[in-house]
Parts: sequence; structure tokens; C-alpha cells
Amino acid sequence: MDYCDGLQSTFIVIGHIVRIAKILIPIVIIGFGMIDFFKAVIGSKDDEIKKSLKSLILRCIAGVCIFFLPAVIDLIFGWVDSWNGDYQKQYEDCFKCIWDVGSCK
Repeated sequence: MDYCDGLQSTFIVIGHIVRIAKILIPIVIIGFGMIDFFKAVIGSKDDEIKKSLKSLILRCIAGVCIFFLPAVIDLIFGWVDSWNGDYQKQYEDCFKCIWDVGSCK
């Protein structure tokens, strides 16, 4: 019995959430960055401009980390020695279902 068959609907929901996050996170980062810079420029204070730039950089780093999280998880599972054979195949099927919802069986 395939492990993903029983949880397929859950993985599909998670896949849709991931797809929405891939779109919304960059929009939110750009939006908040523009608002911060607009406020800093209107205030004409060098300290606030530097602060808003630092805030934007931290938000971008957080956004990039969110996108690389699945790759890190996949890398960690690849390092585990006992992770082979049937378990790896089931994991790849479940992982594929999350990242490409249209490819779910």
C-alpha cells in the first residue's frame, strides 16, 4: 500500500498553500519594502532610510529561506543512511504531490 494514497488530499491542500505562498511572499516583501522606503523618503531622515533598507534586506533573506526550505529538507532526508529503497520512493511521490499538484495520482 502506498503511504501517499491515504494522505493525498492533505498533500494536495499543502501543495495549493505552497503555490499561493510562492506568489504572495514576493508581493508582500516588495509591498512592505516600498511602503517603508516611501515613509523614509518622505521623512527625509538618513537614519530611517538606512533602517528601511536593513528591514528590506532582512525580509528578502526570510523570503529566500522560505523558498529553499524544501530543498534543505530533501537534502537532509538524502543524507540519512537508512533512507533508501521503498521509503525513498514513497517520499518522492509525496514530495512530488506537494510541489506539482497536477502530477498527483
